[in-house]
Amino acid sequence: MLSVEHNIFAQIVPSAVGGAVKNGINISLKYAHRALIFCIVEKAGNATQVTWTLAQSSGNAGSAAGTGEKAMTESVPIYICDNAALTNVFTAATAAKAYTNAVTASVTQVVVFQVDPELCMDLANGFDCVTVNSGDPGATNSVYAFALIEPRYNPLPSVYVD
Repeated sequence: MLSVEHNIFAQIVPSAVGGAVKNGINISLKYAHRALIFCIVEKAGNATQVTWTLAQSSGNAGSAAGTGEKAMTESVPIYICDNAALTNVFTAATAAKAYTNAVTASVTQVVVFQVDPELCMDLANGFDCVTVNSGDPGATNSVYAFALIEPRYNPLPSVYVD
C-alpha cells in the first residue's frame, strides 16, 4: 500500500549538476519488502547519456562507501519515462542491473528500478544495503535519485542505519 504514513522516502544521490560520477548513499533494506529507486536526469541542452548502476553492500548504510559494495545478484525490473515534461507514463525496459538513458537533449528523463531484496540481493551473506551510482551527466545536466520504500513491518526503522 502506498501512503506517506507507511512508506519511507530516502535520498540516495543528492541533486548535483554534472562534472563527475555521482556515488549514491547506501540505504538498508533489511526490513523492507520492496524499494522503488527513482533516478532523474534533467538535461539542459546537453544530450549526454547517463548510466545508472545498482550496487549492494553488507553495511555502512548512510554512507557513500558501502562495506564490500558489489553488483546486484540478479537483474531487477526497470521502468523508464524518456520525457517527463510530455508524459507521466512509464514503459517497462529489459530487466538489468544498470540502465543508460536515451540520447536526448533538453528533457527530464526518469528511470525506476524495482528492488525486491529477496529476489535480487545476496541476503544470505548479509548484503542488505543498496545504492545507485550515476555516470558523469555532462557539464550542464543535473542528476538525483531517491527511493520510496515499502516496509515489511511497520514502523520501518531508519534506512540510513544498519
